[in-house]
Amino acid sequence: MAEEYEVVPVTPLRKIEQRLEKIEQGSPGYTAVLKDLAGMIKENQKTVDDLIKTNSGLIANIGGLSEHLGELTKKFDKFMESIEVSETSEEPEEWTKIKESNKKLEDMNQELKDKIKKLERKMKLVELSKYYYPGQRQRG
Repeated sequence: MAEEYEVVPVTPLRKIEQRLEKIEQGSPGYTAVLKDLAGMIKENQKTVDDLIKTNSGLIANIGGLSEHLGELTKKFDKFMESIEVSETSEEPEEWTKIKESNKKLEDMNQELKDKIKKLERKMKLVELSKYYYPGQRQRG
């Protein structure tokens, strides 16, 4: 499998580095402010990491729920097939309602699976963006 690469412009990073050097060389009072700022950035990143871990756990639980819903739907289908309809040529109204409910459950299950896949992709992008753009603020 081929590795993917991304080109990142270096000019804005160099400007930020130069500004930081000027601030560090400016006065000793800035050092304390910068240390506080660095501490806040670390705490913010820790909070973001905790949120991502929690969100990953939630996605895993939702994925498990989705699988269980799929199994339940299959069992329900088997159960419905095993029921013999009386000798009438028409389906009972309850039977039709149950089939409609079952179809809605299947549709909702598929939508849930699609949303989980999208959410997983977004989380992976957010996680990767921390490594490619470590200085940028994360959107939440």
